[in-house]
Amino acid sequence: MELAALLVFFGLLRCRAFAQSPTPNEIWQVTPAIDPADKLLAGWDEISVVKETQVYNGVQENRTYAHHSELFHLNNVIYLAFSSAPVDEDSMGQDARISVSHDGGLSWSHPHTVVQAAMLPNQTDPHNFTYWCNLGIVQRVWQPVSFVHLVEEDALYSIVLSASVGCPGNFQSAGKVAQRINKGDGRPDGHPCWLEKNEYTEAQLYNETIFGTEYGMANCENADSLNAILSEPQKVPAWSSWLYNHKLYGADNIHDLQEQTHAVWLKNENSTSGGYWQRFWRDISAKNNSLAVWVEYTHDEDGADWYPKVLNQFGNQIFETNIPDAKTKQHLGVLENGDRFLVSNPRYDANLDRQPLTIATSRGQDHSYKHIGVLRTNASTNIAPETRDQYKNHGFHYPSAIQIRDRLVVSYSENKENIWVSVIELGDLP
Repeated sequence: MELAALLVFFGLLRCRAFAQSPTPNEIWQVTPAIDPADKLLAGWDEISVVKETQVYNGVQENRTYAHHSELFHLNNVIYLAFSSAPVDEDSMGQDARISVSHDGGLSWSHPHTVVQAAMLPNQTDPHNFTYWCNLGIVQRVWQPVSFVHLVEEDALYSIVLSASVGCPGNFQSAGKVAQRINKGDGRPDGHPCWLEKNEYTEAQLYNETIFGTEYGMANCENADSLNAILSEPQKVPAWSSWLYNHKLYGADNIHDLQEQTHAVWLKNENSTSGGYWQRFWRDISAKNNSLAVWVEYTHDEDGADWYPKVLNQFGNQIFETNIPDAKTKQHLGVLENGDRFLVSNPRYDANLDRQPLTIATSRGQDHSYKHIGVLRTNASTNIAPETRDQYKNHGFHYPSAIQIRDRLVVSYSENKENIWVSVIELGDLP
């Protein structure tokens, strides 16, 4: 038996040690089975929705790229962050924006910029991705990844990652910043500060942008507190400088993984810790993609033995599951009653259509997923032009979700151009 196969074999034995959890190839037990020929519903019923709200329209704003939505709630306010660019994904001029809701996600404020684009003084026109790529210039890009509330100072921060891109499209993340925001309207409170810098920060001349000339490239005084929260298993962002600048491989040391979900705690009376963490990963392999979700477990309550507290490109105990996936980001969450839900795009399409967007549920002590419903489908086919080939995938995708009392609030992008929010009664979940 080859070494890679042995590693997978012994890793699967380790998975079985998580007693109440099904093996990776038994997690998905949804019925009826997916119907790949059904391009809109994949053979499943639609979920009843309280309301669907378009928070951002790219064409109306004359900034036709919008993506990477992230939800957070504090007291009676819901915060929605997303990335916005003039034309193309991950291109010069991309900033981070926020909208807020005070009525449980039914209505939203007009989005405002929370971390502005990082442009040099002579870069007065953001143009598009191809323009800068043809000049061989690295494009400084911002991408919101999380929110953090520091209880001791009652301060709320928007966490925004550098997702800088070189040509033809390799990431060169230069670190991340924190922007304190007003808890009422989500607007910036003071200037952004740096939580992390690396070799690309200086090389990409951030000090010559507004982040140096006006904000002084200041480091966050409370960086340790903010970063500690961002490393908690249930709060680790789906993106990081390390993940953008390195590859992380699954247990077979072949498949390239990224965009892990938040972890959910699964109770297990036989465990010394009372349970274990589970999280899913996306397979981003350019060749021989598994078209499946990958899974990872740990008994360590602090996640001390997995990413990001351990940074290993190889030897990770992350395994391919039987959960189908359209090569895109998922959202894994847990309801207040302990039930789990997975918002994802299970139906793969060779044309890279990402629909339908579905919600599958795992109930009680049964840690498999047996029930599913369609949240959104039939996205507009009128998509604003781009200069990157097929980056603006058709469909509803890249979800984020939070429970607000007896409802689930889900955000997602349409065609990487518009940002939507759906509100669902928990009783209507599959």
